Amino acid sequence: MSARAIADAAQHAARHMALASTDAKNAALEAMAQRLSAHQPELVQHNHDDLERAAESGVPEHLVNRLQFGEAKIASRIRSLRKIAALPDPIGQVIAHSRRPNGLDAARVRVPLGVLLCIYEARPHVTVNAGAFCLKSGNACILRGGSEARQCNEFLGHLWRESLREAGLPEDSVQVVAVSHEGVDELLGMDGCIDLVIPRGGKELIRTVAEKSTIPVIKHFEGICHVYIDATADLDKATAIALDSKCLMPEVCNAMETLLVHEVHRAHLPDLVAAFRDHGVTVRGCAATRKAVPDVAAATEDDWRTEYLDMIAAVRVVPDVNAAVDHINQYGSHHTDAIVTDSARAACVFREGVDSGVVLENASTMFCDGESLGMGAEIGISTDKIHARGPMGLEDLTSYKFVIRGSGQTMGDYPRHDGES
Repeated sequence: MSARAIADAAQHAARHMALASTDAKNAALEAMAQRLSAHQPELVQHNHDDLERAAESGVPEHLVNRLQFGEAKIASRIRSLRKIAALPDPIGQVIAHSRRPNGLDAARVRVPLGVLLCIYEARPHVTVNAGAFCLKSGNACILRGGSEARQCNEFLGHLWRESLREAGLPEDSVQVVAVSHEGVDELLGMDGCIDLVIPRGGKELIRTVAEKSTIPVIKHFEGICHVYIDATADLDKATAIALDSKCLMPEVCNAMETLLVHEVHRAHLPDLVAAFRDHGVTVRGCAATRKAVPDVAAATEDDWRTEYLDMIAAVRVVPDVNAAVDHINQYGSHHTDAIVTDSARAACVFREGVDSGVVLENASTMFCDGESLGMGAEIGISTDKIHARGPMGLEDLTSYKFVIRGSGQTMGDYPRHDGES
Protein backbone atom coordinates (compact mmCIF):
# COMPACT_ATOMS: atom_id res chain seq x y z
CA MET A 1 0.00 0.00 0.00
CA SER A 2 1.48 3.36 -0.99
CA ALA A 3 2.02 6.22 1.42
CA ARG A 4 -0.62 8.24 -0.43
CA ALA A 5 -3.17 5.44 -0.13
CA ILE A 6 -2.42 5.06 3.59
CA ALA A 7 -2.89 8.79 4.23
CA ASP A 8 -6.07 8.98 2.15
CA ALA A 9 -7.55 5.99 3.99
CA ALA A 10 -6.71 7.58 7.35
CA GLN A 11 -8.27 10.89 6.35
CA HIS A 12 -11.45 9.13 5.25
CA ALA A 13 -11.56 7.16 8.51
CA ALA A 14 -10.98 10.32 10.56
CA ARG A 15 -14.17 11.89 9.20
CA HIS A 16 -16.15 8.94 10.52
CA MET A 17 -14.26 8.77 13.81
CA ALA A 18 -15.04 12.43 14.56
CA LEU A 19 -18.72 11.47 14.67
CA ALA A 20 -18.33 8.07 16.36
CA SER A 21 -20.29 7.47 19.53
CA THR A 22 -18.60 6.92 22.87
CA ASP A 23 -20.23 3.48 23.07
CA ALA A 24 -18.76 2.41 19.73
CA LYS A 25 -15.27 3.63 20.66
CA ASN A 26 -15.41 1.87 24.01
CA ALA A 27 -16.66 -1.30 22.34
CA ALA A 28 -13.59 -1.30 20.08
CA LEU A 29 -11.29 -0.84 23.08
CA GLU A 30 -12.95 -3.74 24.92
CA ALA A 31 -12.76 -5.91 21.80
CA MET A 32 -9.03 -5.18 21.56
CA ALA A 33 -8.57 -6.02 25.26
CA GLN A 34 -10.30 -9.36 24.73
CA ARG A 35 -8.18 -10.14 21.67
CA LEU A 36 -4.94 -9.37 23.51
CA SER A 37 -6.00 -11.83 26.18
CA ALA A 38 -7.14 -14.51 23.74
CA HIS A 39 -4.04 -14.23 21.53
CA GLN A 40 -1.43 -13.81 24.25
CA PRO A 41 0.53 -16.96 23.28
CA GLU A 42 0.87 -15.81 19.66
CA LEU A 43 1.93 -12.31 20.75
CA VAL A 44 4.56 -13.72 23.10
CA GLN A 45 5.91 -15.92 20.31
CA HIS A 46 6.01 -13.06 17.81
CA ASN A 47 7.82 -10.93 20.37
CA HIS A 48 10.26 -13.78 21.07
CA ASP A 49 11.06 -13.96 17.36
CA ASP A 50 11.55 -10.18 17.22
CA LEU A 51 13.86 -10.30 20.25
CA GLU A 52 15.96 -13.08 18.73
CA ARG A 53 16.31 -11.18 15.46
CA ALA A 54 17.20 -7.98 17.34
CA ALA A 55 19.91 -9.75 19.33
CA GLU A 56 21.39 -11.25 16.15
CA SER A 57 21.44 -7.86 14.40
CA GLY A 58 23.13 -6.02 17.30
CA VAL A 59 20.25 -3.82 18.44
CA PRO A 60 21.41 -1.76 21.50
CA GLU A 61 20.52 -3.26 24.88
CA HIS A 62 18.25 -0.40 25.96
CA LEU A 63 16.18 -0.89 22.77
CA VAL A 64 16.04 -4.64 23.35
CA ASN A 65 14.66 -3.93 26.85
CA ARG A 66 11.97 -1.70 25.34
CA LEU A 67 11.20 -4.31 22.70
CA GLN A 68 10.06 -6.89 25.25
CA PHE A 69 6.33 -7.60 25.20
CA GLY A 70 5.80 -10.59 27.45
CA GLU A 71 2.84 -11.73 29.50
CA ALA A 72 3.20 -9.03 32.16
CA LYS A 73 3.32 -6.21 29.60
CA ILE A 74 0.40 -7.65 27.67
CA ALA A 75 -1.63 -7.86 30.89
CA SER A 76 -0.69 -4.24 31.63
CA ARG A 77 -1.93 -3.14 28.18
CA ILE A 78 -5.21 -4.99 28.72
CA ARG A 79 -5.71 -3.05 31.96
CA SER A 80 -4.80 0.21 30.20
CA LEU A 81 -7.31 -0.38 27.40
CA ARG A 82 -10.07 -0.79 29.96
CA LYS A 83 -8.91 2.25 31.93
CA ILE A 84 -8.97 4.35 28.76
CA ALA A 85 -12.44 3.06 27.94
CA ALA A 86 -13.59 4.15 31.42
CA LEU A 87 -12.26 7.70 30.97
CA PRO A 88 -14.67 10.48 29.94
CA ASP A 89 -14.90 10.98 26.19
CA PRO A 90 -13.26 14.37 25.53
CA ILE A 91 -15.05 14.99 22.23
CA GLY A 92 -17.88 17.48 22.58
CA GLN A 93 -16.74 18.65 26.01
CA VAL A 94 -17.34 22.36 26.59
CA ILE A 95 -14.02 23.90 27.64
CA ALA A 96 -15.34 27.41 28.21
CA HIS A 97 -18.69 29.11 27.88
CA SER A 98 -19.93 32.68 28.08
CA ARG A 99 -23.07 34.69 27.43
CA ARG A 100 -22.16 37.87 25.60
CA PRO A 101 -23.84 41.24 26.35
CA ASN A 102 -25.52 41.13 22.93
CA GLY A 103 -27.16 37.80 23.74
CA LEU A 104 -24.77 35.56 21.81
CA ASP A 105 -24.02 32.26 23.50
CA ALA A 106 -20.33 31.34 22.87
CA ALA A 107 -18.75 28.00 23.73
CA ARG A 108 -15.34 26.46 23.10
CA VAL A 109 -15.91 22.75 22.32
CA ARG A 110 -13.35 19.92 22.03
CA VAL A 111 -12.92 18.30 18.62
CA PRO A 112 -10.48 15.67 17.32
CA LEU A 113 -7.22 16.72 15.69
CA GLY A 114 -7.88 14.45 12.70
CA VAL A 115 -5.06 12.14 11.57
CA LEU A 116 -2.00 11.40 13.70
CA LEU A 117 1.23 9.80 12.49
CA CYS A 118 3.24 8.01 15.19
CA ILE A 119 6.79 6.89 14.36
CA TYR A 120 8.61 4.87 17.01
CA GLU A 121 11.42 2.45 17.75
CA ALA A 122 10.88 -0.92 19.48
CA ARG A 123 8.04 -0.48 22.02
CA PRO A 124 5.24 -2.77 20.71
CA HIS A 125 3.17 -1.53 23.65
CA VAL A 126 3.00 1.84 21.85
CA THR A 127 1.03 0.11 19.09
CA VAL A 128 -1.63 -0.60 21.69
CA ASN A 129 -1.44 2.70 23.60
CA ALA A 130 -1.34 4.99 20.58
CA GLY A 131 -4.18 3.19 18.85
CA ALA A 132 -6.30 3.33 22.00
CA PHE A 133 -5.72 7.03 22.64
CA CYS A 134 -6.35 8.04 19.05
CA LEU A 135 -9.49 5.92 18.87
CA LYS A 136 -11.01 7.23 22.13
CA SER A 137 -10.24 10.84 21.18
CA GLY A 138 -12.01 10.47 17.82
CA ASN A 139 -8.87 10.52 15.66
CA ALA A 140 -7.45 8.18 13.06
CA CYS A 141 -3.82 7.15 13.31
CA ILE A 142 -0.98 5.76 11.23
CA LEU A 143 1.42 3.75 13.39
CA ARG A 144 4.87 3.06 11.97
CA GLY A 145 6.95 1.03 14.41
CA GLY A 146 10.56 0.02 14.00
CA SER A 147 11.67 -3.00 11.98
CA GLU A 148 12.94 -4.63 15.19
CA ALA A 149 9.30 -5.15 16.29
CA ARG A 150 7.95 -6.08 12.86
CA GLN A 151 6.27 -9.41 13.66
CA CYS A 152 4.63 -8.27 16.89
CA ASN A 153 3.40 -5.00 15.41
CA GLU A 154 2.02 -6.68 12.31
CA PHE A 155 -0.04 -9.04 14.49
CA LEU A 156 -1.23 -6.16 16.71
CA GLY A 157 -2.32 -4.28 13.60
CA HIS A 158 -4.38 -7.31 12.56
CA LEU A 159 -6.03 -7.38 16.01
CA TRP A 160 -6.83 -3.66 15.79
CA ARG A 161 -8.57 -4.09 12.44
CA GLU A 162 -10.66 -6.98 13.76
CA SER A 163 -11.61 -5.01 16.88
CA LEU A 164 -12.64 -1.93 14.91
CA ARG A 165 -14.69 -4.03 12.50
CA GLU A 166 -16.48 -5.71 15.40
CA ALA A 167 -17.41 -2.30 16.86
CA GLY A 168 -18.69 -1.01 13.50
CA LEU A 169 -15.90 1.54 13.09
CA PRO A 170 -13.65 2.06 10.05
CA GLU A 171 -10.83 -0.50 10.01
CA ASP A 172 -8.44 2.16 8.74
CA SER A 173 -8.89 4.19 11.92
CA VAL A 174 -5.80 2.42 13.29
CA GLN A 175 -3.33 1.50 10.54
CA VAL A 176 -0.16 -0.32 11.59
CA VAL A 177 2.17 0.06 8.62
CA ALA A 178 5.67 -1.05 7.65
CA VAL A 179 6.42 1.47 4.90
CA SER A 180 10.03 2.08 3.85
CA HIS A 181 12.09 5.06 4.98
CA GLU A 182 11.18 6.70 1.68
CA GLY A 183 7.53 6.05 2.45
CA VAL A 184 7.93 7.65 5.87
CA ASP A 185 9.51 10.71 4.24
CA GLU A 186 6.53 10.90 1.89
CA LEU A 187 4.08 10.72 4.81
CA LEU A 188 5.97 13.48 6.61
CA GLY A 189 5.26 15.77 3.66
CA MET A 190 1.49 15.18 3.64
CA ASP A 191 0.40 18.16 5.71
CA GLY A 192 -2.85 18.24 3.76
CA CYS A 193 -3.83 14.79 5.11
CA ILE A 194 -1.98 14.36 8.40
CA ASP A 195 -2.47 16.80 11.29
CA LEU A 196 0.17 15.88 13.88
CA VAL A 197 3.32 13.74 14.11
CA ILE A 198 4.43 12.12 17.38
CA PRO A 199 7.87 10.46 17.16
CA ARG A 200 9.09 8.23 20.00
CA GLY A 201 12.65 6.99 20.12
CA GLY A 202 16.21 8.23 20.25
CA LYS A 203 17.13 11.85 19.66
CA GLU A 204 18.43 11.10 16.15
CA LEU A 205 15.06 9.69 15.12
CA ILE A 206 13.22 12.66 16.59
CA ARG A 207 15.61 15.19 15.07
CA THR A 208 15.29 13.55 11.65
CA VAL A 209 11.48 13.55 11.84
CA ALA A 210 11.39 17.19 12.98
CA GLU A 211 13.70 18.28 10.16
CA LYS A 212 11.84 16.44 7.40
CA SER A 213 8.24 17.02 8.49
CA THR A 214 6.00 19.70 7.01
CA ILE A 215 3.47 18.69 9.67
CA PRO A 216 3.57 19.93 13.30
CA VAL A 217 5.71 17.60 15.44
CA ILE A 218 5.50 17.04 19.20
CA LYS A 219 9.07 16.43 20.27
CA HIS A 220 10.84 14.76 23.15
CA PHE A 221 14.53 14.71 22.36
CA GLU A 222 15.97 13.39 25.64
CA GLY A 223 15.17 12.56 29.22
CA ILE A 224 17.99 14.11 31.21
CA CYS A 225 16.19 13.93 34.56
CA HIS A 226 17.35 14.96 38.01
CA VAL A 227 16.70 14.30 41.68
CA TYR A 228 17.83 17.08 44.06
CA ILE A 229 18.37 16.22 47.74
CA ASP A 230 17.80 19.44 49.64
CA ALA A 231 19.43 20.51 52.93
CA THR A 232 16.34 19.55 54.96
CA ALA A 233 15.70 16.19 53.28
CA ASP A 234 15.35 12.99 55.27
CA LEU A 235 18.26 10.99 53.85
CA ASP A 236 16.57 7.61 54.08
CA LYS A 237 13.62 8.91 52.11
CA ALA A 238 15.90 10.75 49.68
CA THR A 239 18.02 7.64 49.06
CA ALA A 240 14.92 5.52 48.40
CA ILE A 241 13.54 8.08 45.94
CA ALA A 242 16.87 8.46 44.12
CA LEU A 243 17.36 4.69 43.83
CA ASP A 244 13.83 4.14 42.54
CA SER A 245 14.29 6.97 40.02
CA LYS A 246 17.50 5.40 38.70
CA CYS A 247 17.19 1.65 39.14
CA LEU A 248 13.55 0.66 38.60
CA MET A 249 13.68 1.11 34.80
CA PRO A 250 17.00 2.73 33.84
CA GLU A 251 16.21 2.42 30.13
CA VAL A 252 13.18 4.74 30.18
CA CYS A 253 13.15 8.46 29.48
CA ASN A 254 12.03 9.49 32.98
CA ALA A 255 14.84 7.64 34.77
CA MET A 256 17.13 9.87 36.85
CA GLU A 257 20.49 10.57 35.20
CA THR A 258 21.96 13.17 37.59
CA LEU A 259 21.71 13.34 41.38
CA LEU A 260 22.19 16.80 42.90
CA VAL A 261 23.07 16.87 46.61
CA HIS A 262 23.07 19.89 48.94
CA GLU A 263 26.52 20.50 50.38
CA VAL A 264 25.33 19.98 53.97
CA HIS A 265 25.16 16.27 53.11
CA ARG A 266 28.84 15.95 52.10
CA ALA A 267 29.55 13.61 55.01
CA HIS A 268 26.79 11.28 53.80
CA LEU A 269 28.06 11.02 50.22
CA PRO A 270 29.93 7.73 50.92
CA ASP A 271 26.67 6.15 52.07
CA LEU A 272 24.77 7.48 49.03
CA VAL A 273 27.42 6.25 46.61
CA ALA A 274 27.54 2.86 48.37
CA ALA A 275 23.75 2.53 48.07
CA PHE A 276 23.95 3.10 44.32
CA ARG A 277 26.83 0.67 43.92
CA ASP A 278 24.97 -1.95 45.91
CA HIS A 279 22.28 -1.79 43.22
CA GLY A 280 24.79 -2.05 40.36
CA VAL A 281 24.99 1.65 39.47
CA THR A 282 28.28 3.14 38.27
CA VAL A 283 28.76 6.61 39.78
CA ARG A 284 30.56 9.55 38.23
CA GLY A 285 31.08 12.58 40.47
CA CYS A 286 32.08 16.21 40.68
CA ALA A 287 35.22 17.28 42.56
CA ALA A 288 33.36 17.55 45.87
CA THR A 289 31.88 14.08 45.43
CA ARG A 290 35.30 12.61 44.61
CA LYS A 291 36.82 14.31 47.64
CA ALA A 292 34.29 12.50 49.82
CA VAL A 293 34.54 9.23 47.85
CA PRO A 294 37.99 9.17 46.18
CA ASP A 295 37.41 6.09 44.02
CA VAL A 296 34.49 7.66 42.14
CA ALA A 297 35.28 8.39 38.48
CA ALA A 298 35.41 12.06 37.55
CA ALA A 299 32.30 13.49 35.89
CA THR A 300 33.00 15.63 32.83
CA GLU A 301 30.95 18.48 31.44
CA ASP A 302 29.42 16.00 29.00
CA ASP A 303 28.11 13.84 31.86
CA TRP A 304 25.75 16.61 32.96
CA ARG A 305 24.26 16.57 29.44
CA THR A 306 24.05 12.80 29.00
CA GLU A 307 20.99 10.56 28.94
CA TYR A 308 22.64 7.28 29.90
CA LEU A 309 19.59 4.99 29.68
CA ASP A 310 21.77 2.64 31.70
CA MET A 311 22.93 1.90 35.25
CA ILE A 312 25.12 5.00 35.39
CA ALA A 313 24.49 8.15 37.43
CA ALA A 314 26.30 11.46 37.73
CA VAL A 315 26.46 13.11 41.17
CA ARG A 316 27.03 16.82 41.81
CA VAL A 317 27.20 18.78 45.05
CA VAL A 318 25.44 22.17 44.98
CA PRO A 319 25.33 25.00 47.55
CA ASP A 320 21.56 25.53 47.65
CA VAL A 321 18.22 24.98 45.92
CA ASN A 322 18.78 27.93 43.57
CA ALA A 323 21.99 26.34 42.31
CA ALA A 324 20.12 23.08 41.78
CA VAL A 325 17.45 24.88 39.75
CA ASP A 326 20.14 26.63 37.68
CA HIS A 327 21.89 23.33 36.98
CA ILE A 328 18.65 21.64 35.89
CA ASN A 329 17.60 24.49 33.62
CA GLN A 330 21.07 24.63 32.04
CA TYR A 331 21.76 20.92 31.54
CA GLY A 332 18.37 19.22 31.70
CA SER A 333 15.98 18.41 28.88
CA HIS A 334 12.81 19.94 30.42
CA HIS A 335 11.42 16.45 30.99
CA THR A 336 11.10 15.32 34.65
CA ASP A 337 12.86 16.60 37.77
CA ALA A 338 12.31 15.98 41.49
CA ILE A 339 13.19 17.58 44.82
CA VAL A 340 13.38 15.77 48.16
CA THR A 341 12.88 18.28 50.98
CA ASP A 342 11.07 19.07 54.21
CA SER A 343 11.23 22.79 53.50
CA ALA A 344 8.12 24.42 52.04
CA ARG A 345 10.23 27.37 50.87
CA ALA A 346 12.75 25.18 49.03
CA ALA A 347 9.94 23.15 47.47
CA CYS A 348 8.30 26.36 46.23
CA VAL A 349 11.57 27.67 44.75
CA PHE A 350 12.07 24.35 42.96
CA ARG A 351 8.50 24.02 41.66
CA GLU A 352 8.39 27.56 40.36
CA GLY A 353 11.95 27.69 39.06
CA VAL A 354 12.43 24.38 37.25
CA ASP A 355 11.33 24.67 33.63
CA SER A 356 10.25 21.09 33.00
CA GLY A 357 7.12 19.29 31.87
CA VAL A 358 6.91 17.35 35.16
CA VAL A 359 8.18 18.59 38.53
CA LEU A 360 7.88 16.30 41.57
CA GLU A 361 8.16 16.99 45.27
CA ASN A 362 9.21 14.07 47.49
CA ALA A 363 8.41 11.43 44.89
CA SER A 364 10.28 9.33 42.34
CA THR A 365 10.67 10.46 38.74
CA MET A 366 9.02 7.15 37.80
CA PHE A 367 5.67 8.84 38.48
CA CYS A 368 6.02 10.77 35.24
CA ASP A 369 3.73 8.16 33.78
CA GLY A 370 0.31 8.39 32.21
CA GLU A 371 -1.10 5.39 34.06
CA SER A 372 0.11 6.72 37.43
CA LEU A 373 -1.46 10.09 36.61
CA GLY A 374 -4.88 8.66 35.80
CA MET A 375 -4.59 8.75 31.99
CA GLY A 376 -4.67 4.97 31.50
CA ALA A 377 -1.26 5.24 29.81
CA GLU A 378 0.25 7.93 27.59
CA ILE A 379 0.72 8.31 23.87
CA GLY A 380 4.00 10.15 24.45
CA ILE A 381 5.77 12.68 26.64
CA SER A 382 6.19 16.19 25.30
CA THR A 383 9.08 18.45 26.26
CA ASP A 384 7.73 21.15 23.94
CA LYS A 385 5.85 24.20 25.15
CA ILE A 386 2.88 23.97 22.86
CA HIS A 387 -0.63 22.73 23.55
CA ALA A 388 0.70 19.53 25.20
CA ARG A 389 3.46 19.16 27.79
CA GLY A 390 4.56 16.18 29.84
CA PRO A 391 2.67 12.85 29.57
CA MET A 392 0.02 13.17 26.87
CA GLY A 393 -3.48 11.83 27.37
CA LEU A 394 -6.82 12.07 25.61
CA GLU A 395 -7.31 15.82 25.90
CA ASP A 396 -3.88 16.42 24.36
CA LEU A 397 -5.10 14.79 21.14
CA THR A 398 -7.90 17.31 20.71
CA SER A 399 -8.29 20.85 19.48
CA TYR A 400 -11.42 22.98 19.81
CA LYS A 401 -13.84 25.03 17.82
CA PHE A 402 -16.02 27.95 18.84
CA VAL A 403 -19.74 27.22 18.66
CA ILE A 404 -21.76 30.45 18.75
CA ARG A 405 -25.54 30.49 19.00
CA GLY A 406 -27.57 33.59 18.34
CA SER A 407 -31.13 34.73 17.80
CA GLY A 408 -30.70 36.95 14.75
CA GLN A 409 -27.91 39.27 15.97
CA THR A 410 -26.07 41.32 13.35
CA MET A 411 -22.86 43.28 13.78
CA GLY A 412 -24.23 46.73 12.83
CA ASP A 413 -25.19 49.16 10.10
CA TYR A 414 -23.63 48.81 6.66
CA PRO A 415 -23.97 50.98 3.54
CA ARG A 416 -27.16 50.60 1.52
CA HIS A 417 -27.34 51.21 -2.26
CA ASP A 418 -30.34 52.20 -4.30
CA GLY A 419 -29.26 50.05 -7.27
CA GLU A 420 -28.04 52.93 -9.46
CA SER A 421 -24.52 52.75 -10.84
